[in-house]
Amino acid sequence: MTGLTARDLVLAPGGQVLVEGLNLSVTAGQCWGILGPNGAGKSTLLRVLAGLEAPAAGSVTLDGRALAAWSPRARARRLGVLFQEPEALFPGTLLEAALAGRHPHLGRLGWESGADLALARTALAAVELEARLHADPATLSGGERQRLALATLLAQDPALALLDEPTNHLDPAWQLRLLDLVAARFVRSERACVMVLHDLNLALRQCSHLLLLRGDGRWRAGPRGELATAETFEWLYAVPVTRVAAGGRDWFLFGEVR
Repeated sequence: MTGLTARDLVLAPGGQVLVEGLNLSVTAGQCWGILGPNGAGKSTLLRVLAGLEAPAAGSVTLDGRALAAWSPRARARRLGVLFQEPEALFPGTLLEAALAGRHPHLGRLGWESGADLALARTALAAVELEARLHADPATLSGGERQRLALATLLAQDPALALLDEPTNHLDPAWQLRLLDLVAARFVRSERACVMVLHDLNLALRQCSHLLLLRGDGRWRAGPRGELATAETFEWLYAVPVTRVAAGGRDWFLFGEVR
């Protein structure tokens, strides 16, 4: 995997500059966490990196080729997206919803093979929905729908995943398990992922690199160890931040500690 690269990127939805001159390179084995206040352009950036929106300026390349040069099917084999809210419920079963992730890989006739079916079943098992293969997605809770969306992404099997707040609707145990599943598939297997997260401590647990968006054009990017300071997060969120060591790692608390 060569990776995903942004050069001199400008995001200015509605004429308001949120990100200016962004340079970013995502390569194999990395997990990037995008952090920032509400309205800072995090989800917009993810959609630009996915080729779903155009930037105000700058360019994005995948494996050295402009995103626009990829056909939608070829791009979907390399790049997968999990949106902040799962899209409209699939009119079928959970198994059929997970199988939709295999569509970029199907031949001209569009028939799923036994291998495709096995990948979809394995993905559902990974998120513990295998007992409900033939259930209607409309019967799922919000957290279960998020797990189904992840199963579809796992079945798609891209080299690079873009995830917008993937822990939405999940309880704390499943937040950790989902992030561990993402790490196993996209980091430890020498692929890559980029995630928008609001929980700073989850991001620091999971991500090797951070991209911090202030929302006023300014940004910072780099390895987690270089950016994970109370001063940096105070700059980002404009609130007091306290660094606390516990359990062999650092935690960051927001607001005045009383």
